[in-house]
Amino acid sequence: MKKVLATLVALSLPAVALADDNRGFYVQGDLGHSTIKTKDDGGKGSAKGFSPRLSGGYDFGDFRVAADYTHYKSHKESGRISSSTNYDAKAKFQSFGVSAIYDINLQSPVKPYVGARLGLNRISYSDDFRSTGYHETESFRKTKAGVGVMAGVGYDITQNVALDAGYRYNHWGKFDGLKVHSHEVSAGVRVKF
Repeated sequence: MKKVLATLVALSLPAVALADDNRGFYVQGDLGHSTIKTKDDGGKGSAKGFSPRLSGGYDFGDFRVAADYTHYKSHKESGRISSSTNYDAKAKFQSFGVSAIYDINLQSPVKPYVGARLGLNRISYSDDFRSTGYHETESFRKTKAGVGVMAGVGYDITQNVALDAGYRYNHWGKFDGLKVHSHEVSAGVRVKF
């Protein structure tokens, strides 16, 4: 059944492309704010901050396919575990993804959209514990596949330029027992060639 569905989708893409003169390659830049949430046996954590994203793809008219890269704000933490032990920790988050987006044509410049995303998500983590006569460091870099969904609205300024505002949820996966997901809101500009 999956093979039949995949074949039907592949055969319908050329028909979708020929049905609309509004197709072409595009690039999109977004500025956003994200909250990355983590959970493990030790509890929950979150990192909030600025998250720029760059996308490039092809617009088939009412359907778009895009590849994107999102860089999330690094999370830094310092503290004291005991009267003689201090620590510093830093986590970096990055995501590469491919999205399929359906634009809902309302016969107006305003076009709501929904989509799904497959991502390769990378976390780089390092910590440093220090006390008198003791020093320990730990670091790791892991990449996992994840899935996400998105919804938003575009506003066509011209036939080739659109403003975009949207929400994304991404499930990053499990990194050594640490479950990670993110919520993002963003606004940007899409330019079609």
